[in-house]
Amino acid sequence: MQWLHAYHQNDDQLVAKVIISICLGSAILLCIRPIAKHAVPTATNACNNPSCLRCHSTSQLHAQSFHNNVTMLRRLVQLEPELFRDMRSEIWEEVALIEQRFESNHHNIISLSSFLVQLLESLRRIRQLLTPKKSHDTTNEQTLISLSPQELQYPTVFFLKKLEAIPFHNIEKCTKQHCPCIRLWNELPLPPNAPPVKLTGDIQALKTSFGVIRDELLSAIQTNTATFQPFDEAVYKHTNGLKQQQQQQQEQAEWSSIYLYRQGVKQVETCEKYFPITTNILETMCPHRMGGCGFGSIYFSKLKKNTKVVEHCGPTNVRLRCHLPLTVPSKTSGSYLRVGERCVSWEEGDPILFDDSFLHSAIYAGCDDSGDSTRSSIDPSGDRIVLIVDFWHPSLSAADRTALGVLYPPGS
Repeated sequence: MQWLHAYHQNDDQLVAKVIISICLGSAILLCIRPIAKHAVPTATNACNNPSCLRCHSTSQLHAQSFHNNVTMLRRLVQLEPELFRDMRSEIWEEVALIEQRFESNHHNIISLSSFLVQLLESLRRIRQLLTPKKSHDTTNEQTLISLSPQELQYPTVFFLKKLEAIPFHNIEKCTKQHCPCIRLWNELPLPPNAPPVKLTGDIQALKTSFGVIRDELLSAIQTNTATFQPFDEAVYKHTNGLKQQQQQQQEQAEWSSIYLYRQGVKQVETCEKYFPITTNILETMCPHRMGGCGFGSIYFSKLKKNTKVVEHCGPTNVRLRCHLPLTVPSKTSGSYLRVGERCVSWEEGDPILFDDSFLHSAIYAGCDDSGDSTRSSIDPSGDRIVLIVDFWHPSLSAADRTALGVLYPPGS
């Protein structure tokens, strides 16, 4: 019996140690959160491409490029002061923070902030394991949250702290709350003393052109004139957790794309040869699309059945990302886009606008194989395909956008 008593005593001591560790960790979290939230951005589930700006923004290659671009911006501000008269001051504040980060890396100093961010992430994962999962209610009231780093918002490259931070944007609620993104949804009359930014309803234009865009894409697919290229396997996986070699051919997960604009660079042959109608719509009806900057891309994104895009954050909060669903099987279960703590499902022709600097992921379980009636009436493959378009954050002035284009030019 003595050994049994000792066993229970040791077991109680272990539980006590775990509880104390969690309490200490929580205390540390509360103390360091203000400085660790954005001290050293790290890419969640980074890809294996060393030139990727999102995943490897602190590399020596990007550090040198950024230094050169900052020098160029300073010269332009001196030469053309009127052009940058409305440029927000926090751009220079963020530039200073990034330069400090690069300087620290250059001297091979182990940053305490980096360690604290990793600790923060570990504690967050522990909390998720200990907290019962909640059902995701997509009808929750949306509010404009405070203009500061938010829970689950971890942009990996460039962050402007005073921009509105909303994971999902909804036209009705954003209209009531006077959210700046409303100019993306509808064409509105220009109010007095407004910045010289056209209110053209870019997303409404995409929604209206949904059928034309889808027809052009499916025509290119059916004639094999344009093919989807898979993303790095590090950023997606099988929904059942199967490794690549364990998957049968018909069950292999895949996330792939056809780029029209890649990091701000127009894919001329693809646009002009295969998608001239879609390109014309984007270039003539969507002036808020993120042109002239390496943060902006436009591409067709395809998810095959049983594919999960792993959790990750975009490089910056100076953009908003739009999904225009083109082909989505009519009967799916367990398929959704998750941003922050909320989930939404794709519906053909119904645009989704969100801030991809928040932690987000996507799961496409596919359609029910029991009958063809569950598949898209247009595309019998059963794949989910959306057009992804990056827009400038509507709160940014023309001067802000010009400055960001200099700091991160196309191809960055």
